[in-house]
Amino acid sequence: TAALAQKNSAAARALAMQSEILEKELGEIQKVLLAMQVQQQKQLDLILAIAKAGKLWESKRETSEEHGTIEMSNSAVNLNEVNQEVHQV
Repeated sequence: TAALAQKNSAAARALAMQSEILEKELGEIQKVLLAMQVQQQKQLDLILAIAKAGKLWESKRETSEEHGTIEMSNSAVNLNEVNQEVHQV
């Protein structure tokens, strides 16, 4: 029975070590998933900024066409904002 107890003790230690390893790996996976989620949020923010800038540009273009003028300076400012968003991602 002493040999059996020794084997059980060794098996318990091995399981405890495996458990620690798995917990560390799970923690690393969670960190990676969180980083991916943050990156996806930045990408979504960028997409929304591009869409907003596009809508503003289209709206200004339509307004300019109605008045017979072209306003490019505001569009350039909006594109600069989008470029800043891109560099942040």
